[in-house]
Amino acid sequence: MLESIYFFIIGAFAGWLLECVFKFVVKDFRRTPGILNTPFCILYGLGTVVLSRVINRVTNNVIILFILSMVVLSVMEYITFVLLKKIYNVQLWSYNNMTFNINEKVCLEFSLVWGLLGALYIKYLLPILSKFFQVAKGTALTTALYVLFGIILLDLIYSSYILISEKKMLQTE
Repeated sequence: MLESIYFFIIGAFAGWLLECVFKFVVKDFRRTPGILNTPFCILYGLGTVVLSRVINRVTNNVIILFILSMVVLSVMEYITFVLLKKIYNVQLWSYNNMTFNINEKVCLEFSLVWGLLGALYIKYLLPILSKFFQVAKGTALTTALYVLFGIILLDLIYSSYILISEKKMLQTE
């Protein structure tokens, strides 16, 4: 369980950084990445846990890792889009101008990116992160991980409350 929290926090923060860099490159400064106020993106955290705990155990073949990462992460992105829209009435991205998009929620170009990032993560970064976790595991790391995870959960609760309140206000207007 603790190792999954470790992967979640690393992935959520790395995803937030990736989104910030992407927004800087495309000059999209309208909104911070994700729905949280803290520098974490839940989808990336969950994706990292799935890559680390599930896909990693399926095969060592880089082509199959690429395909599995592409499919699984794209499905997660699609589901997240639908849930964000349904629960909070928020749309954080749209692929309407991208080739081969599915209902503007996912597209081939980004699915290929997810496949590449997933395969690279599993092949090269996961062994390093796993080794670090085993070496650093102790009271300090455990405490830090639980505190950070608690902060993320509190932020999710607070952000959800605000977004649902805004959605209700829009519906009554």
